[in-house]
Amino acid sequence: MTTKADLERAIARCLHGLAAADGWEHANAYTAHYLALHARAGGVLAELAGDVNFLVAAEPEVLANTLGAGLDPTLPDSARLFLRCAHRLRGQRPGERAAVLVLAALEHGVSLGLPERPDACWWPLWSRVEPTAYHRVLSGHTAAVYAVALGDLDGRPVAATGSGDCTVRIWDLRDGLALRVLEGHTRGVNSVALGLFDDTPSVLSAGGDGTVRVWNLRTGAQTHVLEGHTHGVRTVVLGYVAGRPVVVTGSDDGTIRVWDQHTCGMVRVLEGHTHGVRCVALGHVGDITVAVVGSHDGAVRIWDLHHGTLLRTLRRHTGPVRSVAVGRLDGRAVFASGGGDTRVLLWDLSEGTTPLRVVDGYTYGVNSIGIGANGGNLVMLTGSYDTTVQLLSMSDGTPLRVLEGHSAGVRSVSLGTLDGIPVAVSGSYDSTVRVWDLSEDETSGHWSGQPEWKRSVATVHDGDRCLVVTGGNDRRVQVCDARDGRLLRELNGHTDWVRSVAAGEMDGTPVALTGGDDSTVRMWDLRHGLSLHVLEGHTDWVRSVALARLDDVPLGLTAGNDGTVRIWDLSRGEAVRVLDAGPGGPVYAVAAGGRPDAPLAVAGCDDGTVRAWPLRDGDGPPLVLRGHSDWVRSVACGVMDGTPVAVTGGDDGTVRVWDLRRGASVRVLEGHGDSVYAVAVGDGAERGLLVVTGSQDGTVRLWDPRTGSHIVMPLTGCTGLALHGRTLTVATHRGVLALTLFPSARPASEEFTARPPQS
Repeated sequence: MTTKADLERAIARCLHGLAAADGWEHANAYTAHYLALHARAGGVLAELAGDVNFLVAAEPEVLANTLGAGLDPTLPDSARLFLRCAHRLRGQRPGERAAVLVLAALEHGVSLGLPERPDACWWPLWSRVEPTAYHRVLSGHTAAVYAVALGDLDGRPVAATGSGDCTVRIWDLRDGLALRVLEGHTRGVNSVALGLFDDTPSVLSAGGDGTVRVWNLRTGAQTHVLEGHTHGVRTVVLGYVAGRPVVVTGSDDGTIRVWDQHTCGMVRVLEGHTHGVRCVALGHVGDITVAVVGSHDGAVRIWDLHHGTLLRTLRRHTGPVRSVAVGRLDGRAVFASGGGDTRVLLWDLSEGTTPLRVVDGYTYGVNSIGIGANGGNLVMLTGSYDTTVQLLSMSDGTPLRVLEGHSAGVRSVSLGTLDGIPVAVSGSYDSTVRVWDLSEDETSGHWSGQPEWKRSVATVHDGDRCLVVTGGNDRRVQVCDARDGRLLRELNGHTDWVRSVAAGEMDGTPVALTGGDDSTVRMWDLRHGLSLHVLEGHTDWVRSVALARLDDVPLGLTAGNDGTVRIWDLSRGEAVRVLDAGPGGPVYAVAAGGRPDAPLAVAGCDDGTVRAWPLRDGDGPPLVLRGHSDWVRSVACGVMDGTPVAVTGGDDGTVRVWDLRRGASVRVLEGHGDSVYAVAVGDGAERGLLVVTGSQDGTVRLWDPRTGSHIVMPLTGCTGLALHGRTLTVATHRGVLALTLFPSARPASEEFTARPPQS
């Protein structure tokens, strides 16, 4: 007898065969949209997902939801690779979708066999980017994800997430679908909890608007609003006190409030914190329900919720306490606390006044902690501003896994299982939710180095070879071959992060200038790997460096947190001038520009101004260019239609083009949705000036600065750019990669004309 599955399988194979015969580039809209659904219904989705050309041609969102979380062991590696980057494929043409897939494959040491496509405006060349453990990205929130909670709805594993976009989203973790979007809060949602509220499956949300809202998990209807806090509510948890179901909340008003679930009335207000309450976790000491409370005052307080009495105050953190979690270790109740002092402390819940263990190793503060089981072991999960999710052993605090992939700080984490597979779910300031497979360490065997958060990149020729020079958080300056990314040498000397790199030629030798958080500027001979000069004078971080020439004298331009721009004679290794940037705050970027006979040092400042000083002393006062409404993070200089221009990017999300002769704004390039951290320009007779920008919004954009038309490249975590001819090198929070622009060799003007501005 023919079943429905048999029919669906026949339809899928027929559509697949027709598309393969005609060429996937000619696949009709029905096939692109529905083939995956027919294949899943017919039980042949895994077979279909092995066709890489189908992964390119299929409608990305439909295919991603059909493939689900990607934890099905029958799925081919190509399908899991697709799910890693499916969120970056939406809105892209097939050529760009192919480019994104190939880049993901390069990052993880996989060969897809996809040839370079003529309909792509860019194509990956190589990648020195750290692979990540397998994870599925859930996108939809439009602001930072502040809260994550895991639960179950009628046998279906779900997650609730709260965001700065004022919404709560309920996700089906199997399919990666947003089941509901709950709207009602008027400010960001700081915390969510899943469970029974008055015997009804519910999600509770705590908002910056001072309210706690209760929603029916099945229908999405708002059922109750708990009001009483006088400032934003930071945390909400469900529990029992003396058998009574309660809700416990903590607020920026410094109080903890206990609410009765049946009546929604307030049972108790606990006061005593001297600053806002950031986090609450419930546990038991004997028969007593206790609340472990962390505050911005740096203290952890433990309260007896039945009597409303303060049991202990623990003051071992030296910064705000942002997260607490309760569990059991070796038969005793324990809790963990983490915060702004970059440590996690483990405590005995019953009586401890001294930490059982101190876990260090975080670069930035710890925002979230979860405790649970993984493979039979008790583990702790943490999320940090350093963009990582870490899994640690509860028994000795050793790191078991470091999960990297977020492009901004991790605000919230939770542990759970998905169809029997241990998973971690995280929410980040990059606006994404990520579901991580904890069943195995897929990064082993792919990457032999240390995490490489690159801050800056530059390129320079050495004879017939082009070199790529990078600097980053590992304090090293690395030199790679631009053809394949092969590491040639490392230059050691900086004792803190290397924030900026510039490269050029001096007396026929390729050189680099680097600036770091150790307040020094260093000059290197790249051919021989030698340190030529250590330039000292800055009194704080050096944020930006550039190379220039004046009357055949090689100059270095440097800028930093001390509010100065400094000019150095690189032939002698001496300071020539110190320029006061005026506002007194950091100078974030510096570049050399202007006419050859009247060169300028152009700087971006924290007051939103762009300042341009003549390099020749006595040539007049600096230009002050106003237009940005926030910090100016990046500057590059070039020539457009014979006129020297500066291109600047700022925290206001705009890119601005300035005429350096007249000191006037030429054009405002709008499209980025977040801070613009990197700008590069390229000149060529074929296409004139090309502008490339990288933003915290997860994109790199190629602009025609005359018209404002631009092309969007979904590349996350960009911190630096170098453009040489058609080759674009990108520094990211996970390493460095190289692309070729317009690989079809058509003029850029044709590409921009054919493609309207993308957002």
